[in-house]
Amino acid sequence: MSNSTVLMVLRVFAVITGLLSVVQALRGFGWLPIDWSWHGTLANITFVTALIAAIFAWLWSRRSGDKGLFMHAAGMAVLAVIQIGLGEMELRSVHMAVGVLFLVGAIALATLSFRKPVEGATARPLDA
Repeated sequence: MSNSTVLMVLRVFAVITGLLSVVQALRGFGWLPIDWSWHGTLANITFVTALIAAIFAWLWSRRSGDKGLFMHAAGMAVLAVIQIGLGEMELRSVHMAVGVLFLVGAIALATLSFRKPVEGATARPLDA
């Protein structure tokens, strides 16, 4: 698998994780009229997409030498598991607070993945 393919798959799953976290936040705060049973199902799907993003971030880190994106992606997968546990324990206030942190982290993961250069791209200085 080429570097550009690994980065493309990472970006796709990072964006999906970010979008699912937005839907989860909208549903969690009651701003999206979806049945509550879908909140848990979407949480499990979000965990899987975060886990896939973490796997491809690890592959990317092995090729690029940059471990930061991998650590962020792995942290998001761990935070997703914690979120599911908090939801199952019905610790509503903590679940909502950590959910907002997850939302910010998932959006950051998606934006950070797009800041990585694709194979063959040349860096240009920021001079005016």
